[in-house]
Amino acid sequence: MPRIRKIVLVEPRAPGYHVYSRVRLPRLGLPLLSAILKQSGHDDVTLYCEDIAPIDLEDVCRADLVGISTTTSTAPAAYRLGNLVKRRNPSAVVVIGGVHVTFMPDEPFDSETRKRFGIEGPICDHVVRGEAERILPDLIRALEDGPPPDPIIGDALRPDPSQRIDWRKTILDLDELPLADVTAIVGHRRMHIAPLATSRGCPFDCNFCSVIEMFGQKMRYRSIDPDHPRSVISELRRHQSIGWRDTFFYDDNFCANKTRTKQLLENMIRAGVVPRMWSAQVRAADVVRDRELLELMRRTHCMMVYIGMESVNPHTLEEYNKRQTVEQIVEAITSLRKYGIRAHGMFVFGADEDTVDSLRATADFVIRHNISTVQFMILTPLPGTRYFRMLNEQGRIFDFDWSRYDAHHTVYFPAQMTPAQLQKAAFDGMARVYRYSRCALAALQGNWMTAFFRLYGHGLVARHIKKTREYLRALPLRPDSSPA
Repeated sequence: MPRIRKIVLVEPRAPGYHVYSRVRLPRLGLPLLSAILKQSGHDDVTLYCEDIAPIDLEDVCRADLVGISTTTSTAPAAYRLGNLVKRRNPSAVVVIGGVHVTFMPDEPFDSETRKRFGIEGPICDHVVRGEAERILPDLIRALEDGPPPDPIIGDALRPDPSQRIDWRKTILDLDELPLADVTAIVGHRRMHIAPLATSRGCPFDCNFCSVIEMFGQKMRYRSIDPDHPRSVISELRRHQSIGWRDTFFYDDNFCANKTRTKQLLENMIRAGVVPRMWSAQVRAADVVRDRELLELMRRTHCMMVYIGMESVNPHTLEEYNKRQTVEQIVEAITSLRKYGIRAHGMFVFGADEDTVDSLRATADFVIRHNISTVQFMILTPLPGTRYFRMLNEQGRIFDFDWSRYDAHHTVYFPAQMTPAQLQKAAFDGMARVYRYSRCALAALQGNWMTAFFRLYGHGLVARHIKKTREYLRALPLRPDSSPA
């Protein structure tokens, strides 16, 4: 086929919204691919992140190759966009990758999928499974020079969740990768926070999470050497030269190796690249008693950490294979507050051990311990996870509209309540923790940022409850009911 000259990469907008929806943050997969493609001689690469700027469909349809990234909740939007490109420009090559198609690789080629989402005609030419940084350049070379590549390229880290992960299928040396080309994103100047990942993987094994299925349990780290041209420190320097003063570390567990995290923070101080403020995801157990780590976090302007608290029901924590205790959660909240660091608690509602009363108790816990902000997410059986396999085999999933797999919709039958009870409990709890009195409390304490996010959260919850009123009424009562 002719040489591929114009390449467009697209990240569709996720459905729904949450307390941090105002923060424009792209995922880093496509910016990394943009940098790699430019290194290999493809200069005309445009990247659209719909959360940051609208997608120029005319521009997308003029491309020789269109790459679309998917999560489960964005898969329908990705499929419709791929179909639109193929209808308007049949000669364009459409490639879909990302976490969803890694575990559902046949879906874009399936006639039932097209029927389910109201799509006529082809969706894409190729699906890329797993980490795409090595696969996409090889795919383009094969398209240009032959032999013709297979429709599905790459592999998952294990055939199913009951088997061992083959970490050798991942990119072992992250320092082989260039710095993410975030400036390729159309509208990147609208971003106020720079995304940065220092590692991949997670050493833990929560059974509802797709992180280890996509990236593995074996931790892989980037260099933190200030003199390394592709190190985390070099990327912070680059961000500051662009004008980005705030940073979000995308690591699934920023403190997985606390010794390394401390060294990174110390290097940030020595190199003079301390952001104005930064945030990251951590585990409660990692920050409970490590005063040296907490002090370094404070010195480097850590504003907030996102903690997967998941539940205050010990039986649910055990069911999730979380390997943390409620006592550790409480101690982490207290320790962080002493060092002036806000905690954003992320809870997952709907485990088999959960009841309506235990979910109400979660909201009581949040209010009692005055957690800065929270998300009450409804357990979502994401393809590729053990939870999806279990619930699907038990016939408990009643809704396969992936756009509802956003942690804000109930798509399966819980064990000890109806789907409607779970849906209502999650948002009743959110309404309680984001009520006006808690917004005012934060303001009276002089914590204006927390007050702002709580006020914003109050509005979002009210909006979501109103928007999903009909959906709530349509939820089935029991497994033999008609699906929503």
